[in-house]
Amino acid sequence: MRLEVAILFFSMLVAPLAHLSGSVPERVGLVVMIVPPWSDASVVAEDAGAQLIGPTRAPFGQLVSIDNMAQAEQLEKAGAWFLLDAEKVEWICG
Repeated sequence: MRLEVAILFFSMLVAPLAHLSGSVPERVGLVVMIVPPWSDASVVAEDAGAQLIGPTRAPFGQLVSIDNMAQAEQLEKAGAWFLLDAEKVEWICG
């Protein structure tokens, strides 16, 4: 019984994360930029020429506005671990 409950909770955690990991932004606008905790998100966004939006002290994720797909590539080169489509994140977070 405990194994089934553990599998259920694990799958409830993995399914949304798997959905998000395949959600590379396909258009310009708002994206969620995931940065390592030792990086400064404002510096990463500034290096890519993107505009940081939202909370200023989030541990990992920051909302960023990008004007073109080249900025998305620049964010990753500047130190972002990965980018997520903000609309898909909103679907999970409500």
